Amino acid sequence: MTTAQPLNGITVIAAGHDTTAALLVKLLVDLGARAIPVGERPPPTGGFERWLRTGLAPSAGWDEADRLLDGADVLVCDARGGDHLAARGLDPRGLLDAYPELVTVRLSAFGLTGPLRDAPATERTLQSLAGLTAATGAEGGPTVTSTVGLASRTAALSGLIAVTAQLIGRTRGAGGDYWDIAEFDSLLTHVGTILPSVALAGRPPRRTGNRHGMAAPWNIYPCRDAPVVVCTMGETMWRRLATLAGRPELVDDPRFTDTAARVRHADELDAVLGEWTAGHQADTLVALLRAKGIPSARIATADDVRRSTAARRRGLTTDPLGEPGSPLRSLVPTVHTTGSRPRQGRLWEPIPRGSPPLRGVRLLEVGSYTAGPHAGRLLAQLGADVLKVEPPQGEGSRHLAQRVGSVGYLYVVNNAGKRSCRLDLGDPGDRSTFDGLIADSDILLTNLAADTLAAGGIAPEQILPRHAVVHCAVTGHGLAAADRSVDTVIQAESGVMHLVGGATGTPQRTPVSSADVLGAYLAAAAATVASYVRLRTGAGAAADVALFDAAVWATQDRWFDDVPAGAPQLVEAEDGTVIADTDRPLPEAGGPVSVVVEAAATAGLPAAPLHDLTQVVRHPQVRARRMVVEQTCAGTTVLITGNHLRSLLRGAPAPALAPVDRDEPGWLAPTTIEGQG
Repeated sequence: MTTAQPLNGITVIAAGHDTTAALLVKLLVDLGARAIPVGERPPPTGGFERWLRTGLAPSAGWDEADRLLDGADVLVCDARGGDHLAARGLDPRGLLDAYPELVTVRLSAFGLTGPLRDAPATERTLQSLAGLTAATGAEGGPTVTSTVGLASRTAALSGLIAVTAQLIGRTRGAGGDYWDIAEFDSLLTHVGTILPSVALAGRPPRRTGNRHGMAAPWNIYPCRDAPVVVCTMGETMWRRLATLAGRPELVDDPRFTDTAARVRHADELDAVLGEWTAGHQADTLVALLRAKGIPSARIATADDVRRSTAARRRGLTTDPLGEPGSPLRSLVPTVHTTGSRPRQGRLWEPIPRGSPPLRGVRLLEVGSYTAGPHAGRLLAQLGADVLKVEPPQGEGSRHLAQRVGSVGYLYVVNNAGKRSCRLDLGDPGDRSTFDGLIADSDILLTNLAADTLAAGGIAPEQILPRHAVVHCAVTGHGLAAADRSVDTVIQAESGVMHLVGGATGTPQRTPVSSADVLGAYLAAAAATVASYVRLRTGAGAAADVALFDAAVWATQDRWFDDVPAGAPQLVEAEDGTVIADTDRPLPEAGGPVSVVVEAAATAGLPAAPLHDLTQVVRHPQVRARRMVVEQTCAGTTVLITGNHLRSLLRGAPAPALAPVDRDEPGWLAPTTIEGQG
């Protein structure tokens, strides 16, 4: 193994060739694994497909599968590959019995269970069924469909997390496992930010276009040459913006006196700011805003991103060919070997066979809102003991609107399955407690800006000389960029907004914090890859994860499109609308939505109802897979996203309640860990 190829020595059998399985195999190959395809591969159809299939060993036939599996570490299959294996007597249980040390990941649209398990699907039909399409677009405007691969990319990263975590677990004695990961389940993990309206008010989330429901100004604005996004949060940033725009008197205008007032009068505020921005070139305006600490970005096309210096700097595109690149700058850790230090944490401790692969691994989380906390939750679902360190006033998402009791709803969603404590890192006593926690931890996970990490004494260069841990830092563009970004800005500059709104001609963000959530998955994957390196070398390691990497990676298949993707068919049924992602006409079915969708599925055509989120949470497939879970918090019934990392050995246990009222400034006792299932 080298630090540039952390999975060197791992052999992967690729028994799946659809896009999601191929993405996972490509990530494993680019991380150093050797991958042997089994079965007939589809011929490459373009630049992205050609790149996606590079780096593989020569193909083998299905008659060689048994021999190849004898020497393999990992098996990646899609639904078709799983069927081929089952026909050879290697169904999920048969695989685990025959190859007990094998790590298998099956990636499919709906998974092995539930009424839709065999239904055809595409990215568009999955997003429609998950309630994202109904929530996309301007208020009062038409439905906007998206081709950005949220389902496929989230599932592929979920597969990478499962593989690397299980390799760690196997080394510790847990053995192999079979992971059933569904694209639909993976997509549903994005909806945490829009669940509150369903749970608290019983209505679907309203469309907000490019605005923010809890902050203003926050929108796209015209410039002479291209639109830009401008995002403000709080009074300090608003005062800076008003002064920069030459309109300091707006601060005292009763319509804009505080955040709530600005949200109510967003139309008037956007009109005033639009007059100012229209007089600037986009790049000039963005530079002015960023110099004042105001998140902003030019809205980039896919071709802009492919040719950008930012994408080349992060290795997401090559120069001069402009071919895609995997997000290795985020995934490959830097190993720190500074002298001889004793092992700390519990990464090396043996665990019983069949245990969750990260059982007992100690993860110290310092961060807020979505990207860091969601990553911590994912690792908690794999058995990690996640202790969240919050400032004395509590993590930022505790104070957001849409409350459960006195706590912001987002905190309840993103922090399920963890413990928490409150420490003031500027207080000597609390700092001593924090240093003691680091000394017994395996992973330090943060999503704070680079200067904030340094000021708090928790930057990688401050921690790793003293502690041989994994330091995983999540920022907008990497620690060296030293910037502050928000999800909407990342969506704008990565090409996501242009692709979502491409069919309408108006750039449009996704209705959920997709850059933050994809970044959380990338961070969880980086933390498990770095932990695998640490397990094999004994050295500390730093992972420098960028939200930009995750968002750009989700758009790369569109870099080579000569024309925009065609719009799907919208078929009106008796009781709703069906989205059909095909050029072929649907069978003449008539009747309700369920009949139209069933007729399309029988013909092998991908179609799905245009569901809003109130319908999604009641859907039989969602219930069968427990992808929306009811919990009681502060006397209120809340809905949180479920656990989509589904193990054949343990299922997918629902995460415990978020630590709303608990303060536990210490690690769990070893006897407690050993008693976990």
